Amino acid sequence: MYKVLIADDEKNIRLGIQAMINREYPEFATSIAGDGQEALETIMENEPDIVITDIKMPRLDGIQLIKELQQRKIQSSIVILSGYDDFTYAKEAIKHKVKDYLLKPVNRIELFKTLNMIIEEMEHRQKMTYQHMDEYRASQLNYILLNPNIQQEVVEDLYRKMKIESYPHGYYVGIIEADGDVEGEDFLGKINQLILPNNSTIPFLDKDGRVTIISADIELFTRLKEHLGRDRHLVFSIGISEKEQDLRELKKTYGQAATALKYHFLYPRRQIILFENVKGKPDVPLLPVDLINRISNMLGTERENEIKTNLRQVMDFDIIAHSNISYLENLNREINDTIFKGFFKRLGDESLVTFELLNKIDNIYNFDSFHEYFHALEDLLMRIHEYNKQMKSVYSEQKYMDRAIAYIRENYHKDLNLAVVANYISLNYSYFSHMFKEYIGQNFVDYLKMVRVENAKKLLKESDFKILEISEMVGYKNPKQFARVFREVEGISPKEYREMNG
Repeated sequence: MYKVLIADDEKNIRLGIQAMINREYPEFATSIAGDGQEALETIMENEPDIVITDIKMPRLDGIQLIKELQQRKIQSSIVILSGYDDFTYAKEAIKHKVKDYLLKPVNRIELFKTLNMIIEEMEHRQKMTYQHMDEYRASQLNYILLNPNIQQEVVEDLYRKMKIESYPHGYYVGIIEADGDVEGEDFLGKINQLILPNNSTIPFLDKDGRVTIISADIELFTRLKEHLGRDRHLVFSIGISEKEQDLRELKKTYGQAATALKYHFLYPRRQIILFENVKGKPDVPLLPVDLINRISNMLGTERENEIKTNLRQVMDFDIIAHSNISYLENLNREINDTIFKGFFKRLGDESLVTFELLNKIDNIYNFDSFHEYFHALEDLLMRIHEYNKQMKSVYSEQKYMDRAIAYIRENYHKDLNLAVVANYISLNYSYFSHMFKEYIGQNFVDYLKMVRVENAKKLLKESDFKILEISEMVGYKNPKQFARVFREVEGISPKEYREMNG
């Protein structure tokens, strides 16, 4: 609702303008004044949003009224009224940045056009002010939350600058995490439409892009749950802190809300989780390190059922649900360090392609729930288990490598590559690549170069074949490539080698 003052010494004019405004804008609060002095007194008392004033009035004319308002820093939007013979006064008024001037008699359409223009400007200015303040508050609140050494007097000063007053009856912090098409700024905009932010209810995005709300009204979060729950495509959860009186304890209450939110991982059907309901969970018990080591040692053996049994024992949901959430976080870290990281370190980068799940399973909160995480964990363990079994089988069968080496030495002069050899001995390409490097100590390409150069050296010393012919005889159709590889292996060219060896 906007407040409008009409000042004119002609009664019929001010009442007529008031009637036009009341009919077109019934939500406006209008008042009238018979001269400039009365107008000034009314403005000082009520501070209207819009002042429509005549130029020529007794006691205080329109120009003097405008100057008084500017000196007193009154922000009302000014519209002046004038007759045709008052144009000199109108020009003077325009110098004082009035919004518009209307000629008498006032035209209804021109009046409404001017008012609509002013309203649009005010709404835009108000929106920009709110947006600027929202952005400023978000940056400063995150600064308070992220700065570990911030002084209390600095915090108090920031609250004053953000125009955040104290909460005499206490406040709560709630964090809303959403999965779906709406998140970040879009989700914050959706929340703002639902709660109508004010100085006692402050929503902002935290460093992780989650909507965080400071509010004295805990029921606000229940209402939000009901509104958001109507969107079937939106999956969300809300963590709420305990009640706190002191705003200087914002970091503590934010931490409580963040901790409560984590428990959605264990209880995915609960959309609201209160910190007071989870804070009593006991500290982290001892981790089942022996069981985890046992699982690691059994991978690749014929004890698949034991692996699964031990995993279920390690991930006992009853123990996890009755423990602090940090127990599960530490449990996941121990499994990653003991089993996964060690396994991939031994097997090298080739295995990362096969087990992309590792990157996801490194953080339990990459999954929507404990059960989803557990199934992914079990799946990854079984993949590693099967991989280990095959690798052990390959290593135990030296005949595969003997056949591969014999095949290379018999066919080095042909168009040979790793896939051809792997196919010949009926092994998976990736397994054979890793096995070859482990067994020989160098990769397939370097080994093939060595075999070809060895045979080339023999031909250079013991035959009269031209270097071009020898190049083809050892598998290089391009003599330049042959010369480059020979120099790479021996440090000299084929020609130099032949000259040095008589």
